[in-house]
Amino acid sequence: MHVTGKNVCVLGAGRSGISAAILLAKQEARVLVSELNTSLETSDLLAIFRENGVRWEFGRHSTAIYESDFVILSPGIPPNAPILRELELRDIPVYSEIEAASWFSESPIIAVTGSNGKTTTTSLIADMLQRSGIPAVACGNIGHSFSKAVYTAIVSGSAHPMYVAEISSFQLETIREFHPNVAVILNITPDHLDRYDSFLDYALTKCRILINQTNKDLAVLNRDDAVINAHAGTAALVIPVSREKLPDAVACFDGEHFSFKTGSGWQQLPRKDIRLFGIHNEYNIACAASAVSPYVQDHEGVFASLRNFSAIPHRIEFAGETGNIRFYNDSKGTNIDAVIMAVRSFTSPLHLILGGRDKNNDFTALTPYLSEKDKIYLIGECAEKIRQQLKEFAPQLCGDLETAVLKAYRSAHPGDAVLLSPACASYDQYKNYEERGDHFKRIVKNITGKDDVS
Repeated sequence: MHVTGKNVCVLGAGRSGISAAILLAKQEARVLVSELNTSLETSDLLAIFRENGVRWEFGRHSTAIYESDFVILSPGIPPNAPILRELELRDIPVYSEIEAASWFSESPIIAVTGSNGKTTTTSLIADMLQRSGIPAVACGNIGHSFSKAVYTAIVSGSAHPMYVAEISSFQLETIREFHPNVAVILNITPDHLDRYDSFLDYALTKCRILINQTNKDLAVLNRDDAVINAHAGTAALVIPVSREKLPDAVACFDGEHFSFKTGSGWQQLPRKDIRLFGIHNEYNIACAASAVSPYVQDHEGVFASLRNFSAIPHRIEFAGETGNIRFYNDSKGTNIDAVIMAVRSFTSPLHLILGGRDKNNDFTALTPYLSEKDKIYLIGECAEKIRQQLKEFAPQLCGDLETAVLKAYRSAHPGDAVLLSPACASYDQYKNYEERGDHFKRIVKNITGKDDVS
């Protein structure tokens, strides 16, 4: 995309919007940032805009937007926003921030999406590439935006690293020509049903990551996921991932080993040598290794990564232990399928903390994965709904997280695990899932009396 001299509006002054505005201004576009939320108008942000020649408006979307040649949309703005309907009527193109960043990439792009496991898999892919001697950066809906990663490479004047981008369904809503060299779909399970008309609508949005791929590209698809099999059509060469060793697979778990196919044949790494824990991570690992397989020469960097890569914070993260009672922080488990994967990683008795802000979840889906030995503790806005749907397990209403953790600890016996895996958003009591998870870890630290619970 040639943007020099173009009038561009960036809707939204969040992290990705700011980065996109600076990147486009660097390419000599005339950029306006338009943001309704006046609380984001800080002196530091305005100084950044002035330094980069970016115009701004807060508290309104003015008619100046309609003078744009195209608009970049921040992912937090819903697709039914009135401003988007008006732009469509005026035939002004709207692009996702990830697409804008991709215009200026000079290296391959690996894009990762799915309902669960995106952050772990994205980080793991970047780590595998780096340990294989290939410069790579994890970006997108993780750490820093795709635009910032590209801008950083341009400013440094160095060769672009490979971009490994975590992509959300929100970001995929407005892609037009976004074209990853490798697209990864980990899984598709009900999530964000408060934003989408149906689960099918959400699933099809996830599959948009494949729409612009050609037969020169690769798609890593979880073939154990029925929704992916039904809706993920692609012109790309498919590398399948499964708990079985499928004919075209290059990575899978085979009993007590992880197997990875290289030019010299299949190589194996004992499961006990891999630091990532849980069934869900077996899929994440196989998808990550499959994604890097076209770029690595042998298995050494991949296996070195698996021997050293620890779980990301807030995803079945070990938080501490006392009296042989172990605590795990899965605050990032904000939907039902994430909780199912977490619960399946433990044996009963399990003390499970659920609740927060509902995302139109059906909590009865957890029933087959819980036993009569398990106990449930409820927090947040959604507590009563969960209590009704899981009443056969006699959940305890706790209100807040500290009460829930303390009740779980007092009920637990040696050998039990206490798991925060809420199946809900955090916004009723916390700013984000990170703040909720950090609070859980502080509570655990007070219980165990240990400063280091990493």
